[in-house]
Amino acid sequence: MTRTESKRRDKLDRILATAGELFACSEFHQVCMEDIAQKAGVGKGTIYNLFKSKDDLYFSIIRHRLSELIALLERTYDSRDEPLKNLRSLIVHLHKFMSKHHYFYLIWKREANTINGSGKHGELRDLQDRIDGLVLMVLRKGEALGVIRPGFDHHLVTRLFLGMVDALQKDPERVYEVEPEVDSLLHILMRGIGVEGVDSRVEYDELRHLRVAGRRGRNRVDE
Repeated sequence: MTRTESKRRDKLDRILATAGELFACSEFHQVCMEDIAQKAGVGKGTIYNLFKSKDDLYFSIIRHRLSELIALLERTYDSRDEPLKNLRSLIVHLHKFMSKHHYFYLIWKREANTINGSGKHGELRDLQDRIDGLVLMVLRKGEALGVIRPGFDHHLVTRLFLGMVDALQKDPERVYEVEPEVDSLLHILMRGIGVEGVDSRVEYDELRHLRVAGRRGRNRVDE
């Protein structure tokens, strides 16, 4: 990335972060482009060079952050046969991202119920569907492996799963202190959809211990 590209990216990030905060804390019509420019430390013309209108800027906040979130979730998805690990990873990364980008989260949830299949909303709908698709993939693999009970409507479970993650408190100060809540959420979910005898907390601990033991074994071999 060149110095010019880096400066442009920095300005873009500042504008999106500033606009996100202002839009989240006020109604759309109450936010002025002049206020965004002043708080972001850029000229008003700079904003209009990057965005066609206030409406374009508003939806770009959601589109930009959703794209970042999807890239994060897809990077952390493990294609191996570990549905519990993947469900837990989805919970952790969704919650941490929403906590870190709290203003984006508020705007996204404000628009979530009105997203349809046309215009800018159609693009947001496609991004939302990609998140849903990751959850669906994990659920289907879990059923195929005998970890999740068959017969569930996976689309309904996906909505319930994402709703449960939404219910976790979004506190930027505690973003890295939610492990007990994550474990409890996964345990509750698996009590509902897991096969009899599957204990999400025990199985996750076993996977972690096996992984540690495997690394130690490889280290001994290397020695």
